[in-house]
Amino acid sequence: MSAGTVPFDYPVFLNLKSRLVVLVGAGAVGRRKLAGLLRCGAQVKLIDPCLAGQSSPAAGVETIPRGFETGDLAGAALVFACTDRPEVNRTVIEEARRHGILCSCSEQPSQADFALPALLRRGPLAIAVSTGGGSPALAAQLRDHLAEQLPDSWGLGVEIIAAVRRKGLTEEPLKKYNQQVLRNFWEEQLIPALEQETAEAVDRLLQETFGKEFSLAQLLIQLPEGMPWVR
Repeated sequence: MSAGTVPFDYPVFLNLKSRLVVLVGAGAVGRRKLAGLLRCGAQVKLIDPCLAGQSSPAAGVETIPRGFETGDLAGAALVFACTDRPEVNRTVIEEARRHGILCSCSEQPSQADFALPALLRRGPLAIAVSTGGGSPALAAQLRDHLAEQLPDSWGLGVEIIAAVRRKGLTEEPLKKYNQQVLRNFWEEQLIPALEQETAEAVDRLLQETFGKEFSLAQLLIQLPEGMPWVR
């Protein structure tokens, strides 16, 4: 390793909508991966002999009721090796590598190309926690600790900030995009308003800060019933 090189994974959030992902193994681990992939809108090819006689578990999932074979990775963007047989997982990893496809294998992390973090979601807000494969259980524990500190209002706040930014940067006349204003608005005004005030107060706050054309209705934001929420 060269001087100054940090031996950490490179964190990314992938857009897998309508992309093909091959999932080899339909046991407990594979099913958990499947649920996350479907939430992302991926098209999944699920391969496992145990699928014989079973219908597809969801739209967008092609089930192949047999063991893994050469050629099963054609067209795949990502691959997950999730069987309980190390030799099969190794075969999947080697096949993926030959085709230049990134492959994950939780049972053999040192041989895989990437690992999934423990993920916390609040609407469009996503926080990933990783221990570099050292302890997935600890990553999950840290995620759960963060979940207790992060109210649901943060997810809605991200939606509102994104809508403000989108409108301010794309509509004529273009307004100067001021990151400091947005930061102050988020920290000192928006989150407290979402947690303590009414929808009318949030709407008034937006218009007083950014202008009359930045109402909730014009931003296409609908606040959930039951505001304010208390955690």
